Amino acid sequence: MEINDNILINSTAGDEFIIRRLLKSDRRGLQEFGNSLSKESTASFLPHSYDDDTVNAFLERSETGKDLTLGLFNNDTMVAYFFLWYYTNPIPLLGIGILDEYQGKGFGKKLIQFLIDAARRTNRDGIELTTLPDNHRAYALYEQVGFRHYADVNNLAGDGRVVTERAMFLQFNSAASPSVDLHKPPVDFNP
Repeated sequence: MEINDNILINSTAGDEFIIRRLLKSDRRGLQEFGNSLSKESTASFLPHSYDDDTVNAFLERSETGKDLTLGLFNNDTMVAYFFLWYYTNPIPLLGIGILDEYQGKGFGKKLIQFLIDAARRTNRDGIELTTLPDNHRAYALYEQVGFRHYADVNNLAGDGRVVTERAMFLQFNSAASPSVDLHKPPVDFNP
């Protein structure tokens, strides 16, 4: 995906949305997205804090291509934030968050498939992700698109807590194996 590409997708109701790479100019929109997530959503999707320095560092990585960091937009409002961190590595790390009012509209599977297709096009060996043990809906979706649980790991959440999560792996290259390292954000942040 080129830095200025805009890709049109439709909701299950037929409404049009745009996928595009996030840039440094999206700092405020990403912060508004993070601040708009409900307590229930941040319990399962809090990849990092949303302070200026942290967001700027992630958006810098997006602009330089180190990460594939994307937003789903309804006009000017970011309704989903999804990414492949460590995009230049053989096995990037997938994350996806969707605003509460846009959940259940078929975006989760479409956005995950978009990331899978991007990783395949760039000859990655596989994709890893982590999810909380009680996030049953997401876990079922990840399994449906081919991810398999291989371990439970301790991860640093965006608020500084260490949480136990299910590590999952989608293998493209038969010789590839999942990481045994901590699945951590590519940017150090202050919770």
